[in-house]
Amino acid sequence: MLGKIPQLITLVGVVLLVAAVIWWQQTFGFDVDNIKCLGVKDGICRLSSIGKVFGGAGYNPLLFWIGLGCLVGGTVLKKLKIF
Repeated sequence: MLGKIPQLITLVGVVLLVAAVIWWQQTFGFDVDNIKCLGVKDGICRLSSIGKVFGGAGYNPLLFWIGLGCLVGGTVLKKLKIF
């Protein structure tokens, strides 16, 4: 059972990254100029918070970073065979 922990962590990372991309797309559309907003929240990216005024949830890059951390962490654990 412990051998599946890295796979589970990697899967969670992939799911979170997909969710972050969908959330980003819903907030910014497919504007390639705003792709940096996937990972940062400065400049034009702060405008995503305006969605809260209208009852929506502004994009937050924290989901992206947690997903990326899980993906990398799960992959490293698998390669190092820690579990």
